[in-house]
Amino acid sequence: MTGTAEEPGQGTADGWRSTTEELQSLPVPWGVVLATGIFGVVFGAAVLIWPDISLRVMALIAGGWLLMAGLARIIAAFLPGSGGSIVHHLLSGIVGVVVLIAGLVCLRDLVSRLTVLALLFAVTWILSGITGVVLGLQQTGPARAGLIAAGLLSVAAGIVFVLVPDLSLTTLVVLTGVSSLLVGLSEVVLALFLRRTAASTRAAGPGLNASPAAGRGTAATTRPA
Repeated sequence: MTGTAEEPGQGTADGWRSTTEELQSLPVPWGVVLATGIFGVVFGAAVLIWPDISLRVMALIAGGWLLMAGLARIIAAFLPGSGGSIVHHLLSGIVGVVVLIAGLVCLRDLVSRLTVLALLFAVTWILSGITGVVLGLQQTGPARAGLIAAGLLSVAAGIVFVLVPDLSLTTLVVLTGVSSLLVGLSEVVLALFLRRTAASTRAAGPGLNASPAAGRGTAATTRPA
């Protein structure tokens, strides 16, 4: 009778504990994922909406986007209390540095050819996507599928820039805007999912603490004198 009374509470506690451990193991907090997603959406919309955008203006806008995205990844890599192993943090930090350097190259007005800007976009998307896939493979549950899906979408966007030869400015604008919107929106959706799951876990926190005590209390009342 005592074992039967403890099993439901123990199962619930184990389930919530598993979810909490999964969230804590994520190397990139949901807030950083949301920030990079918003940066991508804003950049993609700005590129598509800007009338008769020039290469220089596009490079400057891209520089601002890459700079902010790189800083967000670097901050996430060294953010106290974030989960993940040292390898996860190093990978996120290295990708952040590469993206940051790409942004500085654009802002320093060093981009004078379409192929250079396309190469910067390709490197950014592919490295970011590989990072997402690698980190997703380290996870379990819904977070695994979300990270892998967003990562694969980012890699696909980067490969498109590599495979399309002789890019014109119009083609580059369309590819950049559409890919930034798609990848950015996928990151926003992933971040909101992680936030909702984290909020549910925190709300159930008091129940986790009470369940073992309740189980012990039930066991004590059923123990023969």
